[in-house]
Amino acid sequence: MKAVYSLNLVAGNIGQKGGVILNPESPLEGVSAAEPGNSFSEFQRLIQDIDVGNVKVLMVRDADPYYGLPDIADFKGKLAKVPLVVSFSNMMDDTTSVADLILPEHHYLEDWGTDIPLAGVGHQTIGFQQPVVRPFFEARGDNLGTKGFADVLLTVAQVMGKELDLPGETFKDIIRDGARKLYELGRGSVTASSFEAFWNGILQRGGWWDVNERGPSSVDPTRLDSISDINISGNGEFYLQPFLSASLLDGRNAYLPWMQAMPDPVSTATWQTWVEINHKVAEERGIKEGDVIEISSSRGTIKALAMPNPATDPGAVSIPFGQGHRDGGRYSSGRGASVFSILDAIHDKDTGSLAWAANKVSIRATGDWVRVPKFENTVAEFPRDEHNHIIEITTDTGNH
Repeated sequence: MKAVYSLNLVAGNIGQKGGVILNPESPLEGVSAAEPGNSFSEFQRLIQDIDVGNVKVLMVRDADPYYGLPDIADFKGKLAKVPLVVSFSNMMDDTTSVADLILPEHHYLEDWGTDIPLAGVGHQTIGFQQPVVRPFFEARGDNLGTKGFADVLLTVAQVMGKELDLPGETFKDIIRDGARKLYELGRGSVTASSFEAFWNGILQRGGWWDVNERGPSSVDPTRLDSISDINISGNGEFYLQPFLSASLLDGRNAYLPWMQAMPDPVSTATWQTWVEINHKVAEERGIKEGDVIEISSSRGTIKALAMPNPATDPGAVSIPFGQGHRDGGRYSSGRGASVFSILDAIHDKDTGSLAWAANKVSIRATGDWVRVPKFENTVAEFPRDEHNHIIEITTDTGNH
């Protein structure tokens, strides 16, 4: 990625059609593109702060660090030192199961929101999100139902007697105030004679944009520094290549049975953790589909079902994220293995991101075999005979 940006910088293509288009500043003060999620190095610093008692309240939203951090980070062991853990998850997951207080938020289809895309389009853009369904637990009332995340914080502030300098008592009120400021600009994709007409217009279109307000046409070249050195953990013979499950993603959908039953688009496997191995390497080792394989790194060992695959690099094995939850309901709890548990605590020195593909592992067949659950349930393993056969048919009269 740095090489691509550097070439465009040298060629003078910053801000030019066909080159790299930079995004402008937000038209609304306080509303900006969402920052990338916390990096692994930031979580490591958080764990250190927890260990020395500097964290009194830990609030977790839209994340499951108890499941998603490598075991070597020891988040699980240190979490008990936090006096109050608050989860805003609307479904049970590993972190929520150990939380002291659960304040469940709406599903995103039930909630209001604004968004500026992180990978923007090169001109000013703000998306406006409105509920498409009524809250599922609305009939239970405010005390037993769910709330939008922002409304949860606003309600907590009201209960604690905190005075907030905000243009409204609900998150919808605050969003409408932002829309009013856009209306007062008198430009962009939506113009109207009244604010209510403007409000309806941006909700109908899903947002507001102004193609005439573009980003800068230059960039500080010192931001494009050198590429980090590669650091690989372990001395196994295969590179470990974890990947997001097409249905479970990073594990957040594992509680849904229909997502567990959705077959992987390549292997068609469901409901379990599998390991993809090059089919020729598997043949050399006598490994067939469904064999229980131990995958060992410098940090631990997990078991998965073998899936020989002609598309897998001979020097690598691939395992999907998503399974191996401690909690999360009957459809995910205790099912399969988590590849997070055998990753080393390596991070990119520039971004702080977890280097989840920087591990080498060894594999061993245990001698056990389990039929790989599939949608079809009858798909054979990789075909071994690709040659055409000529079959001779003889009748009673001797004709061929």
